[in-house]
Amino acid sequence: MTNAQMWALIVGFASPLLISVINQPHWSSTARAAVQVAVSVLVGLGTAYFAGDFAGQDIITSILLASVSAISAYKGIFKPTGMSPAVERVTSRAARP
Repeated sequence: MTNAQMWALIVGFASPLLISVINQPHWSSTARAAVQVAVSVLVGLGTAYFAGDFAGQDIITSILLASVSAISAYKGIFKPTGMSPAVERVTSRAARP
């Protein structure tokens, strides 16, 4: 496993909290999923770039690892414990009619 891949897993694991700050409870599931994908792409690109593995397959691998790590952490830890929903409630703006 390369340094970029390891960092993608680590940062991806913590990214559900960042995603919860951005997401709003009243958004559609499509919009919420788009935020998760965008954050995972940014995490993958960033970790590959800063680890010096910024080339073709390394970038794709980092993006996929960040995404899998983020989804696993969200479903396995942050959602069941209520941490992500609590962050969303605290950081959300009221839904506009």
